[in-house]
Formats: sequence, C-alpha cells, structure tokens
Amino acid sequence: MRRVGCMVGGLVLAALLGSGSAALAVTSWQCGARLVGTGQSPADVYALCGEPTERSFETELVTLRLGRGIYVSRAVPVERWTYDRGSRRLVRYLTFRDGRLVDIDEGRHGY
Repeated sequence: MRRVGCMVGGLVLAALLGSGSAALAVTSWQCGARLVGTGQSPADVYALCGEPTERSFETELVTLRLGRGIYVSRAVPVERWTYDRGSRRLVRYLTFRDGRLVDIDEGRHGY
C-alpha cells in the first residue's frame, strides 16, 4: 500500500511540474522585504508592494443557501492584480474577493 501512495504522490508532483502554464497557489508572498498574505485588504497590499503591473475588476454573483428553499444572492466585487517584477522573478497573481486577498498564484518568470 505504501508503494501505491508513493506512486500517486510522484504522479501528482510530475503533473504539477510538467504543467508549465498552470499557476501554483500559495498563501503568502514576500514582496520585497515585506510579507503579504491572504486576508489582507487591497490598500494593505498596495502599501506594501506598490502599483501592480495589471489590474482587472469584475463582479461575481454569489448565491448562498440559508435553508430549505431559501437562497440569497448578492454581487461580490473581485479584483485581480498581476505583479511582474522581471525575468528573474516569478509573476504573482493576486485575487481579492469582497475586499480581502483570497488567492496568491505564482506563474512563470516575468518579462
């Protein structure tokens, strides 16, 4: 059984390493000498890291089930920021949902 677990883990690792275009999610990012993490506001991240290379804004409709047959929907603002710090560093993609940093993804090396 242990051998199967190692094989599965190896396959997952190989899939992650082999997919060069896929971003890898992390929960924090060292921006210069400062650490940025999930839960922070856009203003906090801006103060620590400065202007992103790109910004996009959209709205998602989120529906929650409160009980049997009771649903509530509301619009949630979503911001996606890209930090491209050059060819020697990985590009970072930050997603803010409802005013909080919820995802930090890292991509390939920048330009």
